[in-house]
Order: sequence, then structure tokens, then C-alpha cells
Amino acid sequence: MGNIASAEMSTHTFRYRVETIPRSGDEVTLAEDDAHHLARVVRRRAGDQIEVIDAAGALWPARVVESGPPARVEILGPASPPPAPAPVRLYLGLLDWARLDAVHGHLTELGVHEVVLFTSERAGRTPGPKEWVRRVSRLDRVADSATRQSGSGVRPSVRGVVALDTVLEEIAPGEGYLLHPEARATLPAALRGHEGTATLVVGPEAGFSSDEVARAEGLGIAVCGLGHRVLRTGTAAVVGVSSAMAVLGAFDRQEHS
Repeated sequence: MGNIASAEMSTHTFRYRVETIPRSGDEVTLAEDDAHHLARVVRRRAGDQIEVIDAAGALWPARVVESGPPARVEILGPASPPPAPAPVRLYLGLLDWARLDAVHGHLTELGVHEVVLFTSERAGRTPGPKEWVRRVSRLDRVADSATRQSGSGVRPSVRGVVALDTVLEEIAPGEGYLLHPEARATLPAALRGHEGTATLVVGPEAGFSSDEVARAEGLGIAVCGLGHRVLRTGTAAVVGVSSAMAVLGAFDRQEHS
């Protein structure tokens, strides 16, 4: 077992972000936290192979020049373009911050490029401006970790906190799907024949009120569910995005954007 574990560790690719778009042959310096991870946590040394994610999300093979600090790596090239984004846009009801961190990491791995947090009748306390800035910074760090693990390249943009009425008005008729556990139609059935990007609306833990569901339907947004189980907000978001990606063929395509 020890030999197997060692073999698995030796084939793992460690990835680090840089805020530039390098060229083959360039030497770049890693951020201080990444340098610590490289040298002290995973113990990479000069000559070891890693990958670098550039500011546009492309993945570059690289070689450690000096583990530092500061840590310097040589860009080898050629770069691989970032994976194609998920064909899903997500509006997500407010939920517990700790759960949101985990959900945001999963959404990043799936390739969601935009997440909008909204408040509604049954949502919990809306964060103030200073708290929201701190939370977005935290979500960006979560997304950075998820991009390094998955190679997804680009971290999602985060917008919020907006009112549900604004959400419903932003969605063009025929493009939106509001998830509701009492809906008769399922999301996969509702998405059949859909072309382009689908927009999902997932409510807070307490769900949507009947008036909110009626307003969505009146604006041409399909109300649909995910089967017989009542899922938590975070679970519904990940399952909904995954289901939409499957129906829209995102898992059938291996090409990059």
C-alpha cells in the first residue's frame, strides 16, 4: 500500500495561479502563499514539474527553478486553453456562509463562470456592504483552490446581493428554470430542446413563497424540480447544474474553449 500511495503522490500535478499571461521560456515568481505550499507542504524542488494557471485561465507546463522563498518557475509551454465553461448561469438564494464556501468550490470545479446571490421573502439576514466584501474575498480564495485542484482555469465571478424581483427581470423568457420541489416537471425534461446557456434559479433553505413562484411563471420562467426528494439549497445547486450540463451535452464535449 505504501508503494501505491507513493506512486499516486508522484503523479499528482500541483497547479499555481499567476496574474500575468506568460510566454514559453519566461520565469515567473509565485505568490508568497503558493511558494510556502510549493516548498514546505508538497516539497517540490528545482527541476520538478508543475503547472501554472495564467490570468486568462490557460494551463502552462512549468519547471521549478528555485523553491525559494521566493519561488521561481520557468514556463515551458505550449499552453492548454481553459476548459469550456459550463453552459449554465446560476442565481442562488442566500445560505449559510460555511455551506456557501463548499458549494462555491463545487461550482468552480464544474466550470460555472457566474454566480449571483439573491435575497427573497424567506431568505435569512442579508449581509451589509463590508461583510459582503469580506465574503466575496473569501469565495475568491475558495475558487482559487478549486481551480488549482480541477484545472478549471477561470474562477466564477460573484455578484450580490440582489433582490429576487431583479433576478426574475434579468432572465429572458424561455431561458430560466426555477427549481421548486413541488413542481410537476423535472429539470432534465424541461431542458430538452434548450439551446445555449440555461439560467437556473435556486431558492434559499426555506424555499420560495407561492407568490414568488407565480411571478416567475408569469415572466416565462419554467418551474421544475429534481425528483421526489427535497434537497438543501447547496445540494440543489450542484445537482441542478450537473443535470443541466448533462442534458446540454457539456459532459460529451472534451474540447476546450
